[in-house]
Amino acid sequence: MPLWGKTDNTAGEPKFTSHHEGMDSSNFTVYGVDTTEQGVATNAGSKYAPAHAGYVGIMTYMDSGGNLRVKTEVLVASSSITGDASDDTILPDS
Repeated sequence: MPLWGKTDNTAGEPKFTSHHEGMDSSNFTVYGVDTTEQGVATNAGSKYAPAHAGYVGIMTYMDSGGNLRVKTEVLVASSSITGDASDDTILPDS
C-alpha cells in the first residue's frame, strides 16, 4: 500500500506521524495542491501559497500582535495531483 495517493482527498493524504513533540495538530491541515492551485495562490500573493504542488501541510496561528500567520510545508512534492477537494477558500482554482 502506498504512503500517499494522487487524488486530492482524505484517503490520498500522506501517512505520517502527527504527534511530534510540541506539535499542535489543531491548527495543522494537509491539503492536496495541484499545479493550478499552487500557481493561482502564488500569483495572487496569498499567505497560503505553497512552494510546490503536492501534499502541503498548512499551519495557522496568531502572533503576539494579533496578526494571522501562516506556515506552509511541502510534505510530498508532486505535480500529478488530480481531483479537487473542497478547499477553494484556502486554495482557489482560479
